[in-house]
Amino acid sequence: MPIDILNELLYQPAAARPVLLEGRWLGEIRDVCWMATNPVSVLEGAGDALAELPAWLARHSQQFPGGAAIGFFSYELARHFESLTLSPHPSLPDLSFAFYPGVESYEIPQPSAPEACGQIQIHSKFDFGSYLGAVERIRAYIAAGDIYQANLTVPFFANLGGEPAEAIYRRMRSGGAPFRAFLKTPDRTILSNSPERFFRVAGDQILTSPIKGTIARDRKSHEGSMATLLASEKDRAENLMIVDLLRNDLGRICDYSSIRARLWEAEVLPQLIHLVSHVEGTLHPGVGIVEILRSLFPCGSITGAPKIRAMEILAEIEQAPRGVSMGAIGIIRGTPGTDSVRMDFNVAIRTMTIEEGKASFNVGGGIVYDSDPAAEYAEVLLKAQPLFEALGQEEK
Repeated sequence: MPIDILNELLYQPAAARPVLLEGRWLGEIRDVCWMATNPVSVLEGAGDALAELPAWLARHSQQFPGGAAIGFFSYELARHFESLTLSPHPSLPDLSFAFYPGVESYEIPQPSAPEACGQIQIHSKFDFGSYLGAVERIRAYIAAGDIYQANLTVPFFANLGGEPAEAIYRRMRSGGAPFRAFLKTPDRTILSNSPERFFRVAGDQILTSPIKGTIARDRKSHEGSMATLLASEKDRAENLMIVDLLRNDLGRICDYSSIRARLWEAEVLPQLIHLVSHVEGTLHPGVGIVEILRSLFPCGSITGAPKIRAMEILAEIEQAPRGVSMGAIGIIRGTPGTDSVRMDFNVAIRTMTIEEGKASFNVGGGIVYDSDPAAEYAEVLLKAQPLFEALGQEEK
């Protein structure tokens, strides 16, 4: 894909709602870019929009069979599926989708090195002292038998000082994560450098690919780092805990005998290496997007186990909405619940929301009883590094 086409899309006016999905979306095995502008319809809101979503998708996919719905689900959408005390984000809808009458795909070149920019100051009210206290509270809940694991996040904020979102995304995409996204609307721009697939649906087949387990990558030779991660009993145990959670979640919407897992593969990124597993199954007839979300959302890898109790504890400790961070971004083609459907969603980690010249994002990691708080906090900063670099911070 010529770089001028990428620039042309990124710098479309916000009213055109340009979207860009880069990487291995929709089952591609190589880097492909899906692009669209000028949707025919937009659906945003909370519970009412969720109830309307299936009919909205069916109506538009029948009218525009070559089109697609592209958008996001905020983390707080979960309160419509479970009795959770999640406060809605003050400026974000629980879901936001636009239906594009056509989407184009291009093979894309390897992302280039980041462009230089002025350094933007990044802040968080959640310093190491706060993080340490939060870890101790989670450990107390684990000791009491409430949970086995909780995925604690640290919120970061930055005033962009006029730096355009498009330039930040161009630097971010050099990280090469497999589920990158750029969504621009009149109200906000969302940039995602996610390495994690939430779920992919093709006809009656569904696949989830949870990440749990991270190690810093040796830039000169990553084989040693990868071998260390693959051999880590702690990381394998935490990963298996989330695989079991997702196996149980899929059992609510799939033929249970069809559910199978592939464990412990490595996803190699420039700064780090992740431990990834895959769980897949055959959906029951007629299962649509709302049923899938009710069973799976949000992804267990960014909540903890058991999921609902972990979410309650995290809401108590974090005391702020996560928004798009830890939610999901994705594409829907065809009519959910039919053989024609193709859907793919990332877990919106390493994801930045830009509103009124300010950026916000959450970065987290799983806490278990024997977690070392200093090591866990260092892992948070390692995971945040691609976003820090996109904002002009020097590589660490």
